[in-house]
Amino acid sequence: MDVVRVVPERPSSLGRYLPILEWLPKYDRSWLASDAVAALSVWALLVPQALAYATLAGVPVQYGLYTSFVALIAYAIFGTSRQLVQGPSAAVCAVSAAVVGPIIGTAALGTSKAVGYTAALAAGALYVVLGLLKMGWVSNFLSKAVMAGFVLGFSLGIVIDQAYKLLGVPKSEGSYMQKLWGTLTELGKTSGTTVAVGAASLGLLLVMRYRLAKLPRALIVMTLAILAVRAFDLSSHGVSVVGHVPTGMPSVGLPGVGWSQVNALVVGALSVVFVGFSESLASGRTMALKHGYEIDTNQELVASGMACGAAGLVGGFATDGSLSKTSVADAAGQKTQLASLVNAGLMLLTLVLLAGLFKNLPNATLGAVVIDAMLGLITFFDLKRYYQVNRADWVFFMGAMVGILFLGIIQGIAIGVVLSLLLLIARASQTSIRKLGLEPSSGTYLDLAQHHGLQTTPGVLVVRIDGPLFFADANRFREVLRELVADAGTPVAAVVVDAESVQMTDTDGADILIQVGEELKADGVRLALARVHPPILELWRRAGVPEAQGRARVFKTVRDAVAAESRSRQ
Repeated sequence: MDVVRVVPERPSSLGRYLPILEWLPKYDRSWLASDAVAALSVWALLVPQALAYATLAGVPVQYGLYTSFVALIAYAIFGTSRQLVQGPSAAVCAVSAAVVGPIIGTAALGTSKAVGYTAALAAGALYVVLGLLKMGWVSNFLSKAVMAGFVLGFSLGIVIDQAYKLLGVPKSEGSYMQKLWGTLTELGKTSGTTVAVGAASLGLLLVMRYRLAKLPRALIVMTLAILAVRAFDLSSHGVSVVGHVPTGMPSVGLPGVGWSQVNALVVGALSVVFVGFSESLASGRTMALKHGYEIDTNQELVASGMACGAAGLVGGFATDGSLSKTSVADAAGQKTQLASLVNAGLMLLTLVLLAGLFKNLPNATLGAVVIDAMLGLITFFDLKRYYQVNRADWVFFMGAMVGILFLGIIQGIAIGVVLSLLLLIARASQTSIRKLGLEPSSGTYLDLAQHHGLQTTPGVLVVRIDGPLFFADANRFREVLRELVADAGTPVAAVVVDAESVQMTDTDGADILIQVGEELKADGVRLALARVHPPILELWRRAGVPEAQGRARVFKTVRDAVAAESRSRQ
């Protein structure tokens, strides 16, 4: 079915920052049933994930419910996606624990001591500032190869991280590979009853994934596990359970952390933004493309900030736009963010009436829920694809994955950022320099290597820069141009550079043009520039490029430049 794209009305100034003021007054009541069904479907997935991911973040389970409740409301008010579901994310929770653990000591994760630091790390203010500064472009910073490697690495790592819960052995510390070794060395302490509960929980989740995919399998498995603990008194047989879960509304307040930890938290907050917003934007764009509308990237930063900030105020943790929950919402027919508001109402009922029922929930089942979610993300297709398509991308993919597994999440993210920078610089430094010739019928200059029958002007070498001219490729431009002059076959009296494709430059680019001009002049060769964009030309003028040979040599067209150089030879 073809998607019909509708050009949206321009939002009001207030509606731009509060999108709910635009869509709620125009809400079609016929959508209410679909939004209500979507809310119920997502609630059935969100409750078990909220509980499970809270343990992954290193805070008591009730904070997962608090986080989900306020994040749903905040995003519905500020978000621009109609189907996106804001909530707990395994990746963001793992990042949060990786940052907070070294600050308070990993032994304190899972206790009330971790709550304040985890809430402070929610990064709400950072998100909002980036959004107001219109820095949505940061979402494109990490290459897809690096992100794919990161996703595979942390998915495998979280499976390793949660394995101890299914085995009933002590938790190991360190990188994921160190945790794997530590868990293996503790196998002698395995609790048979815990293994039975964990294996049964994970096995049932996997069977239902492939056989009964439409059912809320995580909620069903949690319910069965709670009933089994009560019926067989499994907690007295070595099965660890969640314990007391308070009911009622969360308290609201600012996280209490010391100034000495601010620097570490800020660095961690940047990691949260990198990971969280990448997933959020991918989910939002997928839904927008499917349903034929646009999302505002900068406003999405603000919406994520408001959701994370609200979570921080109730002692919760950072959230993002989860692709799994968003897909469930879309499959159930979600039309607008009213579904998130209805879902928030269901979460409120859960907090007030149902939270206490989770006290007998086995930790092994929580671990199984997390592992089940991660197994859905583990695929080795990208590993094969990047190897076949581009070996450089494969190296960056592997670098991010190996960094996550062997060094840790924060170190893996840092490796990903560095690799993305190297990839950007490496590819930007490969700008091609092509020889051009005149196509007689159209009067345009085309690539000599790609077209036949082109005419050249004796003594005039015409070249085109097919990309930026800046610090990364400035010297390469000089070297290639010198080679083209030397290999021209006939004496070259002038070089005309078509700069129409140069969209980015810097002082290094300007300086290399001056150097090339001086070197060519010393050999009796003139340098001319053509089709230079005004912003680029203004920078080059300030650097003295046009006057480098004693007079301005910048032309509007390549033909004008060639004609001028031909006259100079006569």
